[in-house]
Amino acid sequence: MIILSKVPESTDMVFKQLEMASELERVRFELTGSNISVKFLQDFSGFSFENINIPFASKGSQIDVPYFIAEILRKKSVIEDFRMNFPITLQDLEGAVRKEVRVGELQSLHPYFHLLMQDFVLSVEDKDSEFSELEQKRQKTKYNQLTHERISKLVKMTDSRKVLAQKKKNLTSSEQILFKKIVDCIQNWKAEFIQK
Repeated sequence: MIILSKVPESTDMVFKQLEMASELERVRFELTGSNISVKFLQDFSGFSFENINIPFASKGSQIDVPYFIAEILRKKSVIEDFRMNFPITLQDLEGAVRKEVRVGELQSLHPYFHLLMQDFVLSVEDKDSEFSELEQKRQKTKYNQLTHERISKLVKMTDSRKVLAQKKKNLTSSEQILFKKIVDCIQNWKAEFIQK
């Protein structure tokens, strides 16, 4: 009797999951370094460290700062909660879902949409959140609907012999990672089974 071991396959799967997690972490790192516009709730004396220089800002002024600095300033209540400015309100999500369903090709979203959505969901789950449980549930439902619609289109894109750059440009940063993984899996499968 021959017993086939599944260990290499499961080890390979774990490695691929770690690789994907690492790539998504890299995208999150890119997000934290990207600039974001913030509005100051009080005068700010400025900040300088190595190559990061944030000038003096008066109350009510608006400037661009790196995302990770914005997070620090938000937690210290120096700026408005910039997360509320992202296009992820229930109305925006409903509009995005309608547009995604009506149009055959992927629609444009913020490059870090999925990561921002994660952060936003975590922020509204705070105890002091103004969002009702019902609104949070509706928001998550709409987000899941949008994500499923986009994944469906993304998979269809991999079936095309030539994916135009125009089509790929509407992929968010995290969707680009998923797209590459799907294409790699399909190519490996074809190499294994399609006769030449």
